[in-house]
Amino acid sequence: MNTESPRRTMPRLVWIALPALVLCVGVVIAFLILKSTPTAPKATPRERQARLVTVTAAEAAPTTLDFSANGTVQAADSTTLRPRVSGQIVTLTDKLAPGTRFEKSDVLARIDDADYQLALNSARTDLANARASLRVEKGQQAVAQRELALVGADVSADERDLALRGPQLEQAQADVEAARTAVAQAQLDLERTKVRAPFAGIVTERSASIGDVVSTSDTIATLAATDTYWVDVAVPVDQLRFIHAADGQRAGTSAQIYYPDGWGADAFLPAEVLRIQPALETSGRMARVLLQVPDPLGDNTPADTRLLIGAYVRAALEARLPGNSVLIDSAFVHENNNVWVMTDDDRLDIRSVDILYRDATQTVISAGLEPGDAVITSELTAPIQGMPIRVDSSTAEPATDDSAASDDPADTEQRESAAFVRDAGTRGLRLSGPPDSLAADSTTAASAPRALAKAKTEPNS
Repeated sequence: MNTESPRRTMPRLVWIALPALVLCVGVVIAFLILKSTPTAPKATPRERQARLVTVTAAEAAPTTLDFSANGTVQAADSTTLRPRVSGQIVTLTDKLAPGTRFEKSDVLARIDDADYQLALNSARTDLANARASLRVEKGQQAVAQRELALVGADVSADERDLALRGPQLEQAQADVEAARTAVAQAQLDLERTKVRAPFAGIVTERSASIGDVVSTSDTIATLAATDTYWVDVAVPVDQLRFIHAADGQRAGTSAQIYYPDGWGADAFLPAEVLRIQPALETSGRMARVLLQVPDPLGDNTPADTRLLIGAYVRAALEARLPGNSVLIDSAFVHENNNVWVMTDDDRLDIRSVDILYRDATQTVISAGLEPGDAVITSELTAPIQGMPIRVDSSTAEPATDDSAASDDPADTEQRESAAFVRDAGTRGLRLSGPPDSLAADSTTAASAPRALAKAKTEPNS
């Protein structure tokens, strides 16, 4: 029988139900709080805007392209002038002054000829004596012939020759020939007291003075021929395929020699490739090409300034290019020989091209690019094949309204980069003019990107 009173049971029930009640109230309050939290409308993802670019048309390369090489001028022929006979220098002509030009066989110096004049007179005397001895011997031979005829003896041929003084006659004739040779040598030595120029040229250095006693091993002056100069230039080995040396059937590759220090930036002298030397230079492993400059000191020399031996000059060699080549600025060729091209559907096409020739300003492409292709001239950060692009309308007229400018940092970066590339793109290329057909094609191709820029000024949706 349960004797517990109801008064003691009620507090126990309250203590049991109270935690459950508190838990239920907390759950209800949390649910109400979650239900009453304000919610923002879900933002629709913004479609990425096409990147701004600037473009230019790829040009058809001309038939010839000038590529540069540097080298040093040297005389094709040079020599040290030495006397052919010994003696004291009595005259040095004005033509022996350094820098003076002279013609072939001009007398440049004279050596005292007194001794050589005496030697010539002595040789002539010896010749006269030898001739006289020969006449005497011929007379004695005639007497011997008469005596032999009177004796009438039967003798051998050798005995007859001895009886007729044959050996003595041969000796007299030999003495005459030796005397003639001595006279000729004396005349030659006398003539050699006049020191003559071996070729037409210029004096580069004088080493003797009047009064010096010189021998055949002493140097009077250093001379350089002026009919032709050579220019020894260094070119990369891969450029040798564009040039050829002169041979019996054809002239060498044409070239122009520029000497800015003496003639200014645009004046030049014509030249041609004479030889491609057989060995590479030891330091830079470059090929050596020898250019020939005819008449380097003639009237055709620019600005009345002569080409100087030892001058450091620039040579522009005319290379012949294949007919399907394309020309672009070297700044538009990126890593791994890639060129960025804008396609007709406003997408980036990263093309790998075959480069035929490249220098600091221009690149000739033989495959991978066609004339008229829209080459992207602005820089792109992290370019991706097929990414959307659009032509920067500010290349035609810069915007001045800040409210019209895009807030996209990428667009701002592209506009700044495009402005930089446009400034850089105004550099001229060193080209020979293309033929009329290629020039017409280039004009048509150049109009394509202008029409493209006009039509593609709105962002892609």
